[in-house]
Amino acid sequence: MTIRLSPEQEHIVAQAMRAGLIRAHDDVAEIGVAAIRQRLRERPAASGQPNGVEEWSRELAAWSESHSTVTPLLPDAAVDRDSIYGARGL
Repeated sequence: MTIRLSPEQEHIVAQAMRAGLIRAHDDVAEIGVAAIRQRLRERPAASGQPNGVEEWSRELAAWSESHSTVTPLLPDAAVDRDSIYGARGL
């Protein structure tokens, strides 16, 4: 299958690559399919059909697992009271 992108879409893909959001043009298709998959999961909820607790739990787990696990954590000093409030916290 060949997918033709508009000039604007090509520009956005190039920006995403420069920003490090995607590594290759092929990633665009995978991201698009993931977005469509998510919309399909959300569709029953949007149409007023009730979602069970188990389905909600699965969707929450899938959403949480879709986030990066390589994000560096803040050091404790960055979130202690003194660094947040400084002299105003006294």
